Amino acid sequence: MELILTGLDIEEKAEIFTEALFDLLGGKDQFDEVDIQLHRQDKEDPDSHEEAMAFLRITVKSKDAKVVGRIFTAKVVELALANYPGWFSKDSIGSGTPFILYWPTTIDSKFVKEIVNIDNKSIEITPTNQMNLSSHKFTFDTPEIVPYESEEKQETFFGRLVGARSGDKGGCANLGVWVKTDDAYSFLFHYLTVDKLKELLTDLEQYDIERYDFPNVRAVNFYIHGILGDGASSNTKVDALAKSLGEYLRAKERKVFQNNLSRTGKDDKYKIEGPKMTINLMPLKSRLINIYLPSLLIVLRKRTPSMMPCPMK
Repeated sequence: MELILTGLDIEEKAEIFTEALFDLLGGKDQFDEVDIQLHRQDKEDPDSHEEAMAFLRITVKSKDAKVVGRIFTAKVVELALANYPGWFSKDSIGSGTPFILYWPTTIDSKFVKEIVNIDNKSIEITPTNQMNLSSHKFTFDTPEIVPYESEEKQETFFGRLVGARSGDKGGCANLGVWVKTDDAYSFLFHYLTVDKLKELLTDLEQYDIERYDFPNVRAVNFYIHGILGDGASSNTKVDALAKSLGEYLRAKERKVFQNNLSRTGKDDKYKIEGPKMTINLMPLKSRLINIYLPSLLIVLRKRTPSMMPCPMK
């Protein structure tokens, strides 16, 4: 099994994944042989997405086919969204298989019947746009984000200031970036424009990119049109799902204001008042949290073009 690790903290990511994997499997002792290799071909301050990648190869051997069969790959897949950010695997070489082209379109809701089967009854659900209901649109006053100014700057990896996650949306990709303090958000808001993103990640220069701002959670999101071609199942990129695009951005080295390097904060001067929701989270006991603190983004808004399937060019 060969996995891709991208961006900063490569060795820590490899250690966290292998420990979690063999913990799920019940330990290494059940195998006749375990071989773990970390191939560091990644570069500091990479000039391309691929230059930010390293390879983790895990090989297990056993006389018992069950131990190294489906159960092993199943446990690897279970960790896909529960371990280091930007997780994806390298496909093994095999015989040719069919591929799927992503072809988005729309169908009028009057041609689609939604039926709920409950208590031995079938209930047809009428689309809301056919029920003559009055529509409501929420409007919010966007706060003015004042540029952050400071004379003291420090050379650092972008990932020491921001968190990021990314992934596919049909033939397009989302790249979300967030920070933990208002001063850091002021810097992020004015610094990381679409043009600056293309300057940092030169691979993206050819693509149409839209930016969406989320001041309530001190975040911005980039919607990158066409980067995945006809979809994840048919493009030929190493990272066909754009899962590690955020880690590629975090691996870039730039000068930032020294005060912005704080990763904690409770100030909320850019908060927009709106619908509220309370969420209780159980404590998470994992060393992964000490390296990357995932962000929970809850956005109550109408469906916008950025949330629609990526249109064909």
